Amino acid sequence: MKKLKTIVSLLAVAAMLLLMPSTDHLRVSAAEPVTYSLKYVEANNEWRFHVGPWDDNNPGHRELYYLKESIKDGDIIVVEGGDQGLTLELPVNLSNITFNHTHLAVITAKSVENVYVLRDSVAAINGDVTNAHVYDNAVVNFNDNVKNLYITKEICGQQTIVVVGTVDYVKTGDAEKVYNEMYNFQANSFRQEEGLLKTDASKYSTVPVPTAPVVPGDPAAALPVVPTVPVDPTVTVPVVPTAPVTPVAPVVPVTPADSLYDNVPKTGEPLALPSLLVIGAGICFGGAYLLKRKSA
Repeated sequence: MKKLKTIVSLLAVAAMLLLMPSTDHLRVSAAEPVTYSLKYVEANNEWRFHVGPWDDNNPGHRELYYLKESIKDGDIIVVEGGDQGLTLELPVNLSNITFNHTHLAVITAKSVENVYVLRDSVAAINGDVTNAHVYDNAVVNFNDNVKNLYITKEICGQQTIVVVGTVDYVKTGDAEKVYNEMYNFQANSFRQEEGLLKTDASKYSTVPVPTAPVVPGDPAAALPVVPTVPVDPTVTVPVVPTAPVTPVAPVVPVTPADSLYDNVPKTGEPLALPSLLVIGAGICFGGAYLLKRKSA
């Protein structure tokens, strides 16, 4: 009796699953960037990292060896202040690096979208940088190309900056106004010492370099040139008369268009749903009948 009940229940569930429309879809979302905070831990005599903001009361920090294994493209690095130097190589494209009052930190990455060097920080970056923000009295070396360099004064404007690569755009200013805008620094030419630009004026421009407009090419120019055969004027070419073309009568459809449309299955039409309902009803009815007979 138990076996029969189990079989009937399974058949009923299977019928319901077959008849239920499938409306849910799996959604895969891109992983959010992870923030890794780095700090020198005196008790361990080494640099450690923590996922999320650093918390001195949380002993869950780990060795940098595991950071290199877990970090991925788009993640964020925050280097907390300390008196110890840091040298770190990360073979990924980072979203952000923030140097927060660091003594001396050297980070190598494939590229960095945004770099923030806060005041009282000393840092160096190996890898191309899209946006570099340097504040107050920070000291920083960019050993590759920088697209946009923003030199911002909060308390004082005494940044010391060296760029080994090229710099496309430089803006100096504070929260209220812009002091200078400069463009297209040649490779290994940008130098600023304690707020004073040391680059020769011939190595950069004070106005943006205009970009020549792209003129669309002549489409005929891309076509292959077909050589022409010279015509001998002394040769007479006979003209062959052409026979008149008999017009073709239009073909009238025998079946009306409405009936042809009705014979085509429509989008979303439930072709097999009635038969599935009948099958499911039969299974449930048969199971109920068997249970009734067994209990009689």
